[in-house]
Amino acid sequence: MSNQEPHNQGETKEAGVEKRRRFIKGAGIAAPVILTLSSPSVFGAFCRSEIMSGNESHMGAGSCVLGDSRNHWKDPNNSGEWTSGGLNYGTPTSNPPSTTDCSAYTGGTTFRDVFGGTSSTQAMRCILFAGTSPESYYVAAYLNAKKYPNYILNFGDVIDLWNNHAPSPAGNLPPGYATDVDFLASTLNP
Repeated sequence: MSNQEPHNQGETKEAGVEKRRRFIKGAGIAAPVILTLSSPSVFGAFCRSEIMSGNESHMGAGSCVLGDSRNHWKDPNNSGEWTSGGLNYGTPTSNPPSTTDCSAYTGGTTFRDVFGGTSSTQAMRCILFAGTSPESYYVAAYLNAKKYPNYILNFGDVIDLWNNHAPSPAGNLPPGYATDVDFLASTLNP
């Protein structure tokens, strides 16, 4: 019997070591899956594919929505939506204020106020009035993220995209988009 006990103890130790190895290996495989399931996607999880494919007919509760256009956001009649998002369109300099001129207002939230760093100190509404600069798409995306809980990006995602879009613009974009502007344009209603 004394010969069997050491042999059984050796098998028990080996079995214990093998169990620990399997546990660690299993945890190593399961951890990324668990983290993936608990972490929101940068690009809106399940609804991104519906928007990119143009198949919005089966969008259910929780699916994302396209945001308002850049023209919608530059219209001063929608300045209340800026305020509800914690931003300032600006103060009118005349009564009634012009709806076609950025300078008909003073002040307002600047691009740098939102995106930080060395970004433009120009008022966000003026960026929208100026035309189709990359910044104008970011302004619209940010405002949409503030307005719509189901917009494809949240406001933190928009800021992250701005801060990480260069020098490799396609590096952090969904497949099929050459630039950040292409991607953001696809998230806006025409």
